[in-house]
Amino acid sequence: MGEMPVRSPWVPRLIVAVGVVAALVMGWLGLWQAQVFTSQGKSAAAAITDGPVRPLDASVTGDNVGGLWGHTVSVSGHYLADEQVLVVDRSGTSRVVTAFQLGDGRVVAIARGVGTGAEAPPGGSLTQTGVFLPTEAAADWTVAPGDYGSVRLQALAQVWPQPVVSGYLTLDPAEAQAQGLRPAAVVLPTLDGQFRNAGYALQWWVFAAFALVMSVLIARNYRRRGLQLSTDD
Repeated sequence: MGEMPVRSPWVPRLIVAVGVVAALVMGWLGLWQAQVFTSQGKSAAAAITDGPVRPLDASVTGDNVGGLWGHTVSVSGHYLADEQVLVVDRSGTSRVVTAFQLGDGRVVAIARGVGTGAEAPPGGSLTQTGVFLPTEAAADWTVAPGDYGSVRLQALAQVWPQPVVSGYLTLDPAEAQAQGLRPAAVVLPTLDGQFRNAGYALQWWVFAAFALVMSVLIARNYRRRGLQLSTDD
């Protein structure tokens, strides 16, 4: 009877090494995809906010405001100084949010900037420009009575008697400073394709983990079969 082939002890190590290299390559590809996603997101956001100013007119209703989110828009009307609230974030930073009445009777909430709430809005008819954003999620922190933790338009609609536009403005920095306020930060909504691009990065990392686990299993199985053949001999 012929001799059984000898299994090299280096083969399992080589299999694991190949798996590690493949996992590193796929992990790098995941990081690269994540960086592309971040860069493209920033570029797309800048392209939207730096694009042409769009008017927020009577045709913009609750059913079609989404197409303007993230864009710079202009509104014409006047501030309602008695309808002003403070929106205090988790860190204690306060945005001054004032109702701005449009010609059709509706009001749009405008985050004029960061301040104490004592900064009165300018009077008379005027045009304001800022980034149009969707309502924010309810805050999970406590604020003083009468203040709000986020620009929750559903909550403002309960205290402001006029119909409230389904979106709010954050004034541009120059206008905020002209009103004696510090510019408020703009948090843009998630843009189309961001979740898809993030999924690509996650997919590469899953592949990397799979390659690493499979290489270990294959090497272990190879070693186990080698030991079995030695025992049979």
